[in-house]
Amino acid sequence: MSVTGDRRARDRRAGAALIEAMVVVAITVMIGMIAFPELKAGLAWAGVQQAAAGLRADLRIARAQSLNTGARVNLVVAEDGASYGWTPGPRRMLAGGMRLAPAGSSTSFFPDGSASGGRLRLTADRRGLDVVVDPTTGLVEAL
Repeated sequence: MSVTGDRRARDRRAGAALIEAMVVVAITVMIGMIAFPELKAGLAWAGVQQAAAGLRADLRIARAQSLNTGARVNLVVAEDGASYGWTPGPRRMLAGGMRLAPAGSSTSFFPDGSASGGRLRLTADRRGLDVVVDPTTGLVEAL
């Protein structure tokens, strides 16, 4: 027997730490393969929710602009559904992969607070949110 211990026992344990480390890495990779697709879907859904909140805010701004100026304001969705804007007002581009439907449609706000009404659907990665404009009151809500 030497100062460092029994050599035969040490030889039997040689490589055990490497095998244990490889098992830990393999388990970590499997967990990552399960968790990351879910994380990606969650981030895409958060992006849709954020874009829908921005759309609702823009619809409310268009309504307020109509009330303040006494003129009709139209929010128009682009033909490709990748952007929208109102007249007079800015144009908004949606983040990559998001689409607004129905493409080419418009929602009008009138000086008395009413609107043409309608439903806009914001989608990304097969998931979506509806934003509804009440024709009588011009109020905007998400479904």
